[in-house]
Amino acid sequence: MSKPADADGPRQPSSRVTLSDPLPFPSELPPGYETMDDEPRFDAGRHLAFSAPARTWTLGDFGYDRNTIDASPSPVAVAGPFRVLSDEGVQATQGVARRLGKFSRLSQRTANYLAGGAYRSRFLRDLFRAPELVDFLSRVAGTPLAPHSMPSQQVYVNYAPEDITRHVDTWHTDSIGFDIVLMVTDPATIKGGEFQFFRGTREEAAGLLATPTGGLIRGSNVELPAARVEAVKFPSPGYALFQQGNLVLHRATRLLERGERITMVPGFVARDTRFMDPTNVGSIVDWGEPGLAAELARHKAWLARGRLDALIDGLPLSTAPREAAAALRRAVADVHDMAALLERQGDNDAVTPSAGRNAPTAR
Repeated sequence: MSKPADADGPRQPSSRVTLSDPLPFPSELPPGYETMDDEPRFDAGRHLAFSAPARTWTLGDFGYDRNTIDASPSPVAVAGPFRVLSDEGVQATQGVARRLGKFSRLSQRTANYLAGGAYRSRFLRDLFRAPELVDFLSRVAGTPLAPHSMPSQQVYVNYAPEDITRHVDTWHTDSIGFDIVLMVTDPATIKGGEFQFFRGTREEAAGLLATPTGGLIRGSNVELPAARVEAVKFPSPGYALFQQGNLVLHRATRLLERGERITMVPGFVARDTRFMDPTNVGSIVDWGEPGLAAELARHKAWLARGRLDALIDGLPLSTAPREAAAALRRAVADVHDMAALLERQGDNDAVTPSAGRNAPTAR
């Protein structure tokens, strides 16, 4: 496991690790989501089947320096492919994904996608929150994970675009830390639509794409040197790839002919909240999804609670007053920053209608 972030970022005042419990799923749905009915009931014993990752690339393999590696709770950049779904699990997941397709929409980066899958489908919510799956992925990551504390980030679904001259998803980094890319449909039935990642750092990618590092989440169609690009070969539907998506530039290429290509991208968070939060809240706050303000507030409150618990458990009684004050401020710094961002968002919404300003985008 990596070390916590340096003294400038939130961390525990001692080496003791306090793992935060996953946030329970909300008891109510945000307005605007339509929940599916007549779904299959998720059963881990019938729908899950695991295999070890074919290969693992570390952050060091990608060229990241020691500071970046130590600031992440996981040393893993990419791992896979590995099996996640049984044959029965594939069949059930395909059926749910196809039914949800009527709710998909377009963005400039991801051609055809669906957000909020955990709100829309009880089957998908139970599948990607299943302890068996989360425990398996935690072993792959080398750090304890939990379903993402923002429910809208727990399940994305990507579909093939109608316009096959467009990439399924352009080169980008994610706005969250950890996710998997799960191949739902049979990759042998399509031409093109490869999942690819860049073997290098964000900074290298930004230089090659001639864009600021912070702009990588918006996507780029610039081609990268083929020698630095890894194409993932999924053996069959039900196989997935794990990635630390905020540190790995990746894309899904265009289809060469029309075909069915569906992937699911569930998100996760590290339960060790000593580390800096990789969630790009400055981008997410503008996505326009229902319930985002409350989700962001809950997410930052969850992080602060973990850090406060760690402080309670680990703050030495010999700590000097100024050091104790600094530890408290670090624990809740994200809460204050998030509150200020949401207040500015509210002021902007009072001037400009959010439906016109906050065009939804993909993760």
